[in-house]
This record gives sequence, C-alpha cells and structure tokens, in this order.
Amino acid sequence: MDKFGEMTVFLRVVEEGSFSGAGRRLLLSPSAVSKLIARLEARLNVRLFERIAGSIRLTEEGARFQRASQRVVDAMDEAESVAAATDAEVSGTLHIHTPLTTAKYLIAPLLPALMEKHPALRLEFIIGTERGDFVKQGIDVAIHSGRPTELSLIGRPLMPRPWVIAAAPSYLQKHGTPQTPDDLLRHRCLNFTIRTQWNAWTFRESDGALKTIDIPKHVGANQGELLRTLAIVGLGVVRLAEFNIAADLASGALVPLLTDYRENTDDMLYVLYPRGRVLAPRVRAFLDFLEVHFPASARAG
Repeated sequence: MDKFGEMTVFLRVVEEGSFSGAGRRLLLSPSAVSKLIARLEARLNVRLFERIAGSIRLTEEGARFQRASQRVVDAMDEAESVAAATDAEVSGTLHIHTPLTTAKYLIAPLLPALMEKHPALRLEFIIGTERGDFVKQGIDVAIHSGRPTELSLIGRPLMPRPWVIAAAPSYLQKHGTPQTPDDLLRHRCLNFTIRTQWNAWTFRESDGALKTIDIPKHVGANQGELLRTLAIVGLGVVRLAEFNIAADLASGALVPLLTDYRENTDDMLYVLYPRGRVLAPRVRAFLDFLEVHFPASARAG
C-alpha cells in the first residue's frame, strides 16, 4: 500500500477508535489493519497509538501525524475536485457548523436559491452554539460570532449582529416595565447557560459610559431559539440577536425594552473556513453565494 493509502487507513482507525471498526469500514480484517499500522510505525520509527487493555489511544506523535495526514488527504480531495468540477457541476456534501438561530433565520431562507443554482450540492448542518472541531467533525465552513483566534482558520466578516432586550406584553402587564438597567435585577430574566460574553448585558448610560450588569439567570437554556419561545409565552425578559426576534418585534409578540440605553456596539458574525487550503468547489460556491447576500462578506473579499 502506498503512503497515501497508509494515511487513509490510519485516519480511519483514529475516526473509528479501533482496528476492528476501521477494518469494517475499509473491508479489511482487524489483523490486516493492525499489521499495516505496525509497518507504518516501524517506517516512521514512532508509536502512533498506545495499546491499553484492548483499546487504543493516540500518542503525542500520533496526534501530530493525524493533523498532517488530514491536511494531505484534504488537499488530495480538493485537488481532484478542482480539476474535475466546473461551476455548473458543484457537487458533494457541504458540512456547515452554526448555531440553530443563525441557520434558521439567516441561512435557511436563502437555501432554495442556492440549491437551484447548484442542484447537485448536498447540505448537512451541524448545529452547535460553540465552535466545532473542523477535522474531527468534518466541518467545511462555519458561521459564528467573533473573529477566530485559531491560526488554522480564516474568518470573513458576514454581518453585524445587533442585540435587543425584550419581553412579552403579558409579562410586562403582570410585572411592570423596567425603566433603567438596574431595574432588571428585580425582574425575571432569561439567559444563556453556556459560558459566553452574551451572559453579561451591557448598556450605555446617558453620559456615554458603558455599564455591564451581571444579570440573574432565573431561567436558562443553551439555545437562543428556546429563550425566544420562553420570552414569547411571558416567562421573562430576554436579550437576543435582533434577527432572531425581528418578526416578533414587528408583530408585537415581544416589546423592545431600554432602547435609550442600547449599547450600539454590535458584535460581528463571521464565516470561518480552513486556512492554507485550495477550497473545494462546494465551499467556494457557498462563500460566493454568501457574498451576494451579505455585503460585509463581499467587502472582506
């Protein structure tokens, strides 16, 4: 087996967590996979796996080889895609990692146009509030808040994300309307349970100074969409992205609060993708599509 084939088997073992699992996927016997990994270790003169009580675990050298091998395999796949595909032939499965609210309110409404342009393209969403692992989860592109700190990722600004504090009319009728940020300390508030900067609510005072309040979390959730529902049914005061509740504000299902204290320093949504790769046609097609619909992405180039 050539070096590329060895890398493919090695990565399958890592993915499956066992020689037998990799063998089933590759139609090889566990002993054949084990012998191949042993030959690879002998050639590299390193141990890639620790064998412990019938299980395997990557060594430090194995983890480094995994990262390097994944780059090689990805590059080969992308080189073949670039050579074989034209814009009219964009195909394959695009794996998109993003929070539920971003997928539901920003991306989903645009997908009919994307699929009409590229009918052979398949989409798989990986929903998560926190950023995923591009290699382990097979992510092609992600959409999240904040510029990435990882050197392995490129972050292209997608759009600013204003935040709005709101509550249902039924809640306000029963508990009153907060007039100042400090009034929130006496109200039932809905907040995220995950560790995030969104848990602290920041306001701009009349003198221009910023004031951050550690809001009590009477009811929490790790998804903004559930917090939206809880607010609509009158459970409490919520702070969510404007695109998440724009229709509710327009219909009156939610009422904006403390607008005179609005911070007006919106955070930015970014589209993320791996650095240093020739982009697969499916990824390039998606990025180009976003440029058409999100001017901030187009300006970022």
